[in-house]
Amino acid sequence: MTNLKDASTCDILSHFARRWMIEVTFKEIKSGLHMGQMQVTKEERRIQRGVVLPVMAYLLLLRLYGLELEEDQSASLFALKQRFIEEAYQEQFDHTESRFKKKFERLKRAA
Repeated sequence: MTNLKDASTCDILSHFARRWMIEVTFKEIKSGLHMGQMQVTKEERRIQRGVVLPVMAYLLLLRLYGLELEEDQSASLFALKQRFIEEAYQEQFDHTESRFKKKFERLKRAA
């Protein structure tokens, strides 16, 4: 539906295509940064933190992984978060494996 009475079909589709990217961005912000689930508060500092901290987290993810993106590849918040989670789990796994290997070596030497 549109209020552009004199617009051609091509113009309407062009406007819709541009608007769609905005809608996708809003969806990522609301669900990916959990900004659609904000607590009701009137305290200004809490509202500021509720907006600034998730946006800073997204910018940090872009800083960490954005340079590695191909020119035609989008910086989807969901993909960036998933990559961060996978790397954090792998790092923790590697750390735990290393600790157990050291303990095992100490036990072998003691025996």
